[in-house]
Amino acid sequence: MQQTRVTTKHQTTIPKHVREFLSVETGNEVEWHVVRGMVIVDAAKKIKDPIKFLTTQIQLDLDMVEIVRGVRDEV
Repeated sequence: MQQTRVTTKHQTTIPKHVREFLSVETGNEVEWHVVRGMVIVDAAKKIKDPIKFLTTQIQLDLDMVEIVRGVRDEV
């Protein structure tokens, strides 16, 4: 886990390992999603077939206790 600071203009830096994982470069856009109380950041992508994309998405069934345990095990 890495922390960043929010500036007075509500800006922050995306950590290097996250930028590399998402293949985000200067000028790219990122998407922010709130899912079940969590914030998900993803690289913006153009979806070629939105109908197919939406019909193939799985429903998220997240177990927060298991997620917290996993994070604690990593530290």
